[in-house]
Amino acid sequence: FRSIHGTPNGNVKHGVVFNGASLAVIDSYISDIHVVGQDTQAIAGWNGPGPFKIVDNELEAAGENVMFGGARPSLIGNIPSDIEIRGNHFFKPLSWIVGNPSYAGNHWSVKNLLEFKIAQRVLVTGNILENNWVDGQNGFAFLITPRTEDGKSPWVYVQDITFTNNVVRHTACGVNISGLDSGDPQKVVRGRRVSIQNNLFEDVNGKGWGGGSGTLFQMLDGADTVTID
Repeated sequence: FRSIHGTPNGNVKHGVVFNGASLAVIDSYISDIHVVGQDTQAIAGWNGPGPFKIVDNELEAAGENVMFGGARPSLIGNIPSDIEIRGNHFFKPLSWIVGNPSYAGNHWSVKNLLEFKIAQRVLVTGNILENNWVDGQNGFAFLITPRTEDGKSPWVYVQDITFTNNVVRHTACGVNISGLDSGDPQKVVRGRRVSIQNNLFEDVNGKGWGGGSGTLFQMLDGADTVTID
């Protein structure tokens, strides 16, 4: 791809959907991905094995700029795997913030910049993640939140995640990592083996970005083997 653009006032749910094998988005620009009252993603995937490569892109979406998971996978036992996310700019324009002087008048559903609900063997490195505020969620920029879709997908894990050499700036909160899925009847620890190393967090400011807590790192429900360095 080179460019995928919605329109300033239009409803567009996805830029690219990674439901396949050996897929890549490289050196591309995806923008104006937004819907009122629904999640939207510049890049999303939940039903493909990988490997996946997301490298050197401008990625703009209201919901989650990039997300793996968020829907029940139909491939039994599959986890999106071997994912490289490198050298991208994750960005939400200030014109999407209700009350900002540049607000353009459309209240899109805003959630976060990057989220993994089902994924394994992921490298996130050398990216800039910029502008995230309290709206549809509580303002965390990067989330690890395993979801079994109420126990219907018991093979789900978010594991072996490396987040390194990134810049995260202008956000209400930083990183949220969950071990358990609150809707999982088995109560298995599914968020595990996470390394967060050598990153720059700048302007993590709840008051300045929609009234969040300003928390840099939040650990919930027994996430296993997490390193923050």
